[in-house]
Amino acid sequence: MLGLLVLVASFLFFFISTIVFPSIPPGQIVVDFFRNSETNYTINGVSGESLVSAIINGLVWSVIILIIYSYLRGPKKDKTSLPVWVPGYAKSRNSKKG
Repeated sequence: MLGLLVLVASFLFFFISTIVFPSIPPGQIVVDFFRNSETNYTINGVSGESLVSAIINGLVWSVIILIIYSYLRGPKKDKTSLPVWVPGYAKSRNSKKG
């Protein structure tokens, strides 16, 4: 549950920061690569290219931050271990002791 909070918070942070500073990579690089028309769509005064760049940056950087967070947090402490099954032939009387 805490991982979802980290994901949403980092997405919003990078989304808003890309709206303010549109040259943050990789969003602007991807938008420039796929630019094929000179459209000037705006939504509430923000260009469509900036919004697409902000969404790309939010997704890419939030997934990277979530992966780093999950790695640093490590496995759960209350994780139950599965029982280990030992085959019967390993305990047979016919096995030789070296």
